[in-house]
Amino acid sequence: MKRLHLIILIFIATTGYIKSQSCSSCRVSSFNYLKYSELDKAKEQSDFCISCEKSKTDPRVWYYRGMIYQNIHTSKDFKKLDPDAADKAFEAYKSALVLNFVEPNLQKLDIINSPTDQVKFITALNDIKTKYVDSDMLVDILQNQYPALANIFVNKGVEEYQTNKNYEKAYKYFENSLFVSGMAMKIDTPVIYYCALAAQKAKKYDEAKEMFEVLIKLSYGANDKEKSGNYFFLADVYKSKGDTTKYINTLKNGIDKYPIENTALVVELINYYLSTNKTTEALNYLELATKNTPDNPTYWFAKGSLYDANLKDPVKAIECYLKAIELKPDYFEPNYNMGALYYNDGADMLNKANDINDEKKYKEAKAKAEAKLKEALPYLEKAHQIAPTDLPTMESLKSAYYRVGMQDKSDAIKKEIEALIK
Repeated sequence: MKRLHLIILIFIATTGYIKSQSCSSCRVSSFNYLKYSELDKAKEQSDFCISCEKSKTDPRVWYYRGMIYQNIHTSKDFKKLDPDAADKAFEAYKSALVLNFVEPNLQKLDIINSPTDQVKFITALNDIKTKYVDSDMLVDILQNQYPALANIFVNKGVEEYQTNKNYEKAYKYFENSLFVSGMAMKIDTPVIYYCALAAQKAKKYDEAKEMFEVLIKLSYGANDKEKSGNYFFLADVYKSKGDTTKYINTLKNGIDKYPIENTALVVELINYYLSTNKTTEALNYLELATKNTPDNPTYWFAKGSLYDANLKDPVKAIECYLKAIELKPDYFEPNYNMGALYYNDGADMLNKANDINDEKKYKEAKAKAEAKLKEALPYLEKAHQIAPTDLPTMESLKSAYYRVGMQDKSDAIKKEIEALIK
């Protein structure tokens, strides 16, 4: 019995010693497994290390953990070990950085969630008096590991944004990428742009607003068209927030800043004015638009539509439509609208002619009506050529052919319509 007790005591003492040894040496073991690409064993050792009281405050434990999980994420063979490996690497490096400070107060910094603590962290890095547990580790994280992790988060963000349409996750990954790039003293403006778009899609309007404002200050974009796009997105954010004043002012600021490449801004502003029955304001901006960019067919079409639908001035409407068609012959909308103008006039004239009792006057009025309807045909035919399955165009063309006595062509269009709607 005494011998049994002695064996039990030896076993307890031995296992306690082994655990103690494992706790103190797991950091080295995890690194060695990482070195030889045995990531499953490296992960096991790292997971044990952070649960151990003696090692979980060691910055090098977290440093190795960051590299282990970062390698798991990029590995084809071990990627399935943890689908959140990149996120765990991110958290591990954060812990490594703050625990690397010798000063206890600095070890408590929340550099991810607290802007104040981020400033304290940067201040400490720039202070030559700051002491570290391992300065080489600090340099490696900021100069080597973080840039690689930033790229990982960008790729994950793009996947969530484009493939999964999970804008909340995409925003988080882009935000993480910006964080690690910032800690490495780099400004990645394309990622700010991606992050802003994701924030807007995720309805994080305050975050989106701040980032688009930064992009505007940095004049981000390959050309003036892309740069003006930042004003468009910022305006849309204000619109989503219900701030009409800032929405309009942002559009106007973008138009003033980029008087040539601002099509989207002008169209947005004009549509707003039209939707609020501010026809004069809409016309003023269209006049400015056609003056600054006279070769832009969209502006001429919009101007023609305004004269056509709102101001009831068919002469000026036709003038603008013709200019749009001259600049872009295969532009469907002005071709269709021109055809519709002539068709409606001709149909109205024909209806009035039918009310005339005098045979001679009736024939004269009917001839004028048919002549007007024939003016519609080239434009409706062109519109049909551009958009061969557009039903309103086909219906108008069928009716126009019938009214001017072109029965064969009317029947042909009728067959096209019947084939389309089967």
